[in-house]
Amino acid sequence: MSIDVIEIGLAAMRVLGLGLLFGAGLPALFALGMKLHAVGVGSDEDGAVVRRNPFAIAGAYALYAVVVASVVVGVLFVTRHTLQHYFGLTLFGV
Repeated sequence: MSIDVIEIGLAAMRVLGLGLLFGAGLPALFALGMKLHAVGVGSDEDGAVVRRNPFAIAGAYALYAVVVASVVVGVLFVTRHTLQHYFGLTLFGV
């Protein structure tokens, strides 16, 4: 029995990368969406109401959609065996 240290290190780096992606990446995308959604809210110096930037709003909703889709896919991935057992749904090649 030999221990493959390189394979263990690569697996640890994959876990670390995914942890950073989902642990910090998705909240960062959500925060960027919130920032884009807030662009143009308020009034100018002279008191005139500022119209929101439609491209910023569209970008915010696109980022929200990415975050929601990632969460849904993650929940489905975690529950894939239960869904297959109780409902016969085969997800992710199980």
